[in-house]
Amino acid sequence: MQASELVLDGLDGTNPLGFLAALGTLAVVRDTEARLGWQRSAATWHPVLYDHPAAAPQALCEVLSQALKGRVVDERADEARRDRQKEFEVARKAVADQIKEIKSRGLRGKERREAFDKEVAPLERSREAKRGAWLAALKEAAPRPELALGQKIDCEAQEFRGYAEGFLADSGPGNRETLDLLAAFGSDACLMDKSERIRATPFCFITGSGHQYFLDTVLQLLRVVTPERVHAALFEPWAYRDEKLSMRWDPIEDRRYALMDRDPTASDNKSRTVWMANLLAYRGLCLLPSAPGRKGLSTTGWSQGSCFTWPIWDGRLGPDCVRSLLQLKELLEPDLHRANLQARGIAATFRSRRIQVGNPPLHKLNFSPAVGL
Repeated sequence: MQASELVLDGLDGTNPLGFLAALGTLAVVRDTEARLGWQRSAATWHPVLYDHPAAAPQALCEVLSQALKGRVVDERADEARRDRQKEFEVARKAVADQIKEIKSRGLRGKERREAFDKEVAPLERSREAKRGAWLAALKEAAPRPELALGQKIDCEAQEFRGYAEGFLADSGPGNRETLDLLAAFGSDACLMDKSERIRATPFCFITGSGHQYFLDTVLQLLRVVTPERVHAALFEPWAYRDEKLSMRWDPIEDRRYALMDRDPTASDNKSRTVWMANLLAYRGLCLLPSAPGRKGLSTTGWSQGSCFTWPIWDGRLGPDCVRSLLQLKELLEPDLHRANLQARGIAATFRSRRIQVGNPPLHKLNFSPAVGL
């Protein structure tokens, strides 16, 4: 093996989390001449990073670790963020409690509207003011710009547009990852039914169940980055030592009773993950943009909002070529034409379904095990 080749043999290209983590590795080092390819082993495909200046695993992990952490945040700024967040959460709960109390009175018509105007409206104004203060404090304390959106990515369309305009003003040909991540999150032209909030990418598997949120999980993952953990994700067999802080993109996290030999909620049988694989996979979303389509939000690699399909390619590709390859419409066809895909340099194709376990708001979203097509 040449010195300019690093086989990331900790990542399994047939696992959606492993594939996304490979994309994230390429995305993080996109300012170099690095290229990504694949190497087949007996049972799977491993990504290979070509032409990166760090020619040894440890050196690459040091580079990735520094880039993943984001900017250094002053402790006072983070403390202010926590304080403003608590104030906002108290105000949000006050609104919900007051609405519930009014509904319990059984009021109708004019009396109900007057009660809402008099008792709920002032609390809503206070809640929005405290939310604004929290978001302002979060912007000062966020290690990465896109985390200033808050805990979730399905913010209001006007707010989303404002962030997009700000990121666009700060971006350039060599500095656009934040803007690309925002494009992956959703579009202000595609809203949830009967809501002013954007419809989030189908990659958003954590939406508040168990008090876990998409961007808040990313924020917490940034705090546990180390070169050793990056090395464990990229170059070692996954040992699943890490608890919580998962984006839920690994099919192994489908922990239904019917699929296990014992209680999945038992204290000695907790769900575990690989933290840095999740964080790298998050960064890989910048190569999977969303855009308005004929039937609502259309996200790269997704068909009918329920199946994610990804290719394993021949050759060494940079980020822009990978993004184009992922958007091939042929990949979304129910029956793939292998000869046509092979002619485009695609050696294998895999597909996983997005499945829901339980009913909202206490449901879980997972990927099914991948199927080779």
